[in-house]
Amino acid sequence: MTFLDHIKSRFKKIVIVDTEFQSDKSETYVTETLCAVYKDLSTGQVLKIWDHGESNLAQHHFDFETTMFVCHYANAEVGYFLKMLMGRPPYIFDCWTEYQKLYKGLRQSSSLLACATAYEYPNPTSEEEKTYYRDLCINKGSWSAEERDKILNYCEKDVLMSEHVFINLLQDLEKVCGNDYEILLEQALERGAAMAAVTTTCKIGMPIDIHKISDFNNYWRIVKDEVIQDLNKSLGLWDENSKFSHDKFNKLIHKLGLETEWPLTPKGKRKTNADTFEIFDETYPEIKAVARVFSLSNKTKLAEYIISEDGRYRPHKGFKMFGTKTSRCAPSSKWIFGTAKWGRNFLKPAFGNVLVYLDYKSEEPFIAAMLSGDEDLIAAYNSGDIYIHTAKLAKLVSENATAESEPEKRKIFKVIVLASNYGMGSRSMAKSLKKYGITQSEAAGLLKKYKEIYNVYFKWSAEQTNHAQYYGKIETMNGWMMRFPPNKKVNPRSIQNWPIQATSADVLRNAWIRLTNANIKVCAAVHDAFLIECPIPEHKDQIRIASQLMIDAARHIVGGEIMVDAEIIKNNWIQLDKDGNPNDDQKIFDMIFKKINEYKKLKGGQVLTDNMGRGAYV
Repeated sequence: MTFLDHIKSRFKKIVIVDTEFQSDKSETYVTETLCAVYKDLSTGQVLKIWDHGESNLAQHHFDFETTMFVCHYANAEVGYFLKMLMGRPPYIFDCWTEYQKLYKGLRQSSSLLACATAYEYPNPTSEEEKTYYRDLCINKGSWSAEERDKILNYCEKDVLMSEHVFINLLQDLEKVCGNDYEILLEQALERGAAMAAVTTTCKIGMPIDIHKISDFNNYWRIVKDEVIQDLNKSLGLWDENSKFSHDKFNKLIHKLGLETEWPLTPKGKRKTNADTFEIFDETYPEIKAVARVFSLSNKTKLAEYIISEDGRYRPHKGFKMFGTKTSRCAPSSKWIFGTAKWGRNFLKPAFGNVLVYLDYKSEEPFIAAMLSGDEDLIAAYNSGDIYIHTAKLAKLVSENATAESEPEKRKIFKVIVLASNYGMGSRSMAKSLKKYGITQSEAAGLLKKYKEIYNVYFKWSAEQTNHAQYYGKIETMNGWMMRFPPNKKVNPRSIQNWPIQATSADVLRNAWIRLTNANIKVCAAVHDAFLIECPIPEHKDQIRIASQLMIDAARHIVGGEIMVDAEIIKNNWIQLDKDGNPNDDQKIFDMIFKKINEYKKLKGGQVLTDNMGRGAYV
């Protein structure tokens, strides 16, 4: 029996589908349906349906419970189904996703054309053809009978290409992943369901303060340099034209002892993307300060925010599930959460609703504990404060110590825990711990002690790294993998935290599916958190249900419960520190709008203020 035979035994129908449509200006959800083409693999029958301006819903009738749909990047087809009010198909095999699973990092592209070419499809649709038909679909409001036929034939050709990719992809999955077809299929279908869930989120969008974000878009270029220079006074990494100096940044990296740890671009420059900054900014305050200013200075990260026709915000071209090596969901473009944490201050619930930020609590340490089976690390997580607990085990604080009684010692072990998970050595740690009076030899001793306390985890981590290097691949229990080019030396640090982050992505996807199926309005996903929107009368019940579903997802993937924190946003999001004062991100946001207000006042514009003295636009 082949993988295809197994799938045929599970479903009455396997249907290849492709659609053509028009979308909103953010290109995240379908606004006008044009046509759909289906091919039934069991009968070979091809069904072509032109939907624009016609009522053809009955022609799209499928028994969702007995049909598996095959798509190439299912967001498009699910979006089409949602617009047609057909609902979300529960069984989707997404070729783009499964190709990503096998070849991300090994092959440059996973587009339909690239996949068809790789599998030697005769006469695939060229880029020129795709551009022509894309323009024909997007830029018109009516089509002649001849144009309709052209679009339908083009759509059919993509269906036939997808069929070819699907058949060959199944064979590749067999070769690389083995013949446990039931597990392979269930994992693929879960990833397909995740694509459907993210499509639903794109359709929902995020409620924002339209007036405030409009002011930002209108005035940011005017006040930008002044804001950057104010923040740059203590850093000196930007010149008078707000141009970032890589040479000065290299000197800072050298000063902090991070030359070997900080990753490089293919061109040999230090990476300055948000993910890289995130690795180091918890342990190095200097890096956190740079990250905040860099998020303001980089033009590509501050493209104008696009507000859709329904008045809600969506990242341009939506979210890209499986967008990173660890398969984390990433926005296809820069967006409110990705710019910097200050960007979330633009979010504001629609009238009669609240926003809720549901965040897994210390997710990565718990996943590390569960994957490794380290009982001591599990106990540390269950203690409620892994850092104080570890300090107790290291005999650095008394058994009665708390975060309040030993804040400095807690910070020391927070640095050690987070930094060691990313493979940092004692020298780098010592730089970060210097302000606490910790020498390099003391840092080395603390790191050694930490590894002794959680020796089961570190032994498991080393085994994972060795396995990956020997076999040229590493994968999660849910089947996502990273493969390495043959004959290429792999940096162990790039592997060390991969199983944890990739498993975290598996947890988030499973939770996303559960929340969507429960009709919870998921507006966005951010690393290990969701932003949901709830009607005020129902928000307590929905928070309880959503939190439990997230806990259930974690239990399903890693076999244990990860607790969930909930932050309720009733009006504009205001970010405060533990003492109830505006945190650094809030201060940046306030600084931006203070300067915008000053400029508007200078120009005679009216500025209203809220009860906390911040600009309010109504």
